[in-house]
Amino acid sequence: MCFRLIAIIVFLALPTSCKKKTASVVDNHSIVVLDGAKIYPSPSAKPIDNGVVIITNGIIKTVGEKGKVNIPVNAEIINCNGLFMTSGFWNNHIHFHEQKWQNADSIPSEQLTTQFNEMLTRYGFTYAFDISNIAIENVLALKSRVDKGEVKGPHILTTGAPFTPPEGSPFYVEPYTLPEMESPEQAKLHVQEQITKGAAGTKMWSASPDGEKIVYMPLEIGKAGVEAAHQMGKPVFAHPTNNAGVQRAIDCGVDILAHVSPEDRKPWSPEMIKMMISNNMAVIPTLKLYKWDLERFDIETENHPLIMTAIQQIKDFNESGGETLFGMDTGYMTDYDTKEELQLMQQAGMDFQEILTSLTTAPAKRFGYKDKTGKIEPGMEADIVLLSEDPMINIEALARITYTLKKGQILYESSSYHK
Repeated sequence: MCFRLIAIIVFLALPTSCKKKTASVVDNHSIVVLDGAKIYPSPSAKPIDNGVVIITNGIIKTVGEKGKVNIPVNAEIINCNGLFMTSGFWNNHIHFHEQKWQNADSIPSEQLTTQFNEMLTRYGFTYAFDISNIAIENVLALKSRVDKGEVKGPHILTTGAPFTPPEGSPFYVEPYTLPEMESPEQAKLHVQEQITKGAAGTKMWSASPDGEKIVYMPLEIGKAGVEAAHQMGKPVFAHPTNNAGVQRAIDCGVDILAHVSPEDRKPWSPEMIKMMISNNMAVIPTLKLYKWDLERFDIETENHPLIMTAIQQIKDFNESGGETLFGMDTGYMTDYDTKEELQLMQQAGMDFQEILTSLTTAPAKRFGYKDKTGKIEPGMEADIVLLSEDPMINIEALARITYTLKKGQILYESSSYHK
């Protein structure tokens, strides 16, 4: 555990221009120095054991070893000795479905910041992709309030309303009904409408359970929706449900699977994985989701075939060189803690570098933000997570957040952190 430098004898020894300030007064328009953490600049870069990061106006200006970096005058310093630093995280599968997010324009700012903390920023998320929300205007209102600085929260992206096959709205969203596309033209217009409103992508159900059977997306309708999104420069997510749904997503040209597909209790074949990778398709595991769903119905989860199949699918995909994007179905799943997801990803054979990649550089590149975020290096926005333990040693440390910063502004500070 690291402590802020508050001992009066040490404080007096500091130059008056560099005295340490509490997090509550750190201003993202000032010069901020994060001093003394072990830095993981990117998943592939060599760590800096005793590092210094200088942030000016929310942008990283300098990254280097302590003692080799000149601290600017009038810098505001946070002592990070004993902490571990990575770039800010992406959660690539969330939903602002819960009632507490409704009427986003009128939620008091303090309450909204607290809600973002509870769901996202306390787990290090500086970017969050809401992939399926019939109330796109409400999600965009949340995004607007963050962007304007009214509340502290992550950068929000959304697909808006998804689309499903004809008579294929999934039973588990009842009493609501998702948009059902009857023709390629209807799918095209739906996608164009959502993106024009502000969606950063689109989502479809390539295979949807209606409560009695699995309804598959007609190929011509799925392709039309994908083509419309790609023409506007946006990615397409698919909810696959089962392995046939994965194949239908591949055939439609989908970019990202929103889940693995363990419902068949069958692994992905080498041929299917080869097609996925050849199509540059990424996968969001949501491994904890299957355990959480079983536990809701008091079903024993240890060695359950649903969970073991999900783990095997990600293991085989990762070992073949496939791209994984971190995501949990947060918001549908009301247990927001990321620890179990990290454990399950590790159980699937993913190491620290691969998991950190799924949280940082992979989504930043995939969604067009690689020049802004994903790495701790000069010129990047100061999206930073500070951890209380070393994630290289214990992967669960990626869930134990001390600070979350977005563009140099502290979004979250652990109440258990001793200054």
